[in-house]
Amino acid sequence: TVVAVTGGGRGDVSNEVQVNTIVGSPESPVAPNAGVDTPKTTSTLTLILTIPSNRNGAIGSVLLFVAQLTGEQVASKVDFANAVAMPYSEESRTETLIYVAAQFDYDNFPNTFVLGDNMMYGGYRNQPLIAGTRY
Repeated sequence: TVVAVTGGGRGDVSNEVQVNTIVGSPESPVAPNAGVDTPKTTSTLTLILTIPSNRNGAIGSVLLFVAQLTGEQVASKVDFANAVAMPYSEESRTETLIYVAAQFDYDNFPNTFVLGDNMMYGGYRNQPLIAGTRY
């Protein structure tokens, strides 16, 4: 809507025009850092997280997926792109158990996260990690 204003007053209001900007897919997030200096126990691991970019449009929430690897699996070969957002469930296990450990509102995204603390985050239980297991 546009309104013209002069020293003599305000003119009539124009017709309204509504347009929407294009919203693209979110950019690939930065992988969490779980380096040698981050705290670990037999059932938890502290991750350093980087908030995903919202340049392509507003992000409402962020899911933290975990893959429990078996045998000789390599983490870089896990298909997270097609993973279904499901809570931990041993019954739904196939070759690789992929589950959501947490869901965060974008505005409350943490810088660090203790993976495996058995707390609820956005309706998902952050399942304790199993000692000696690769994730």
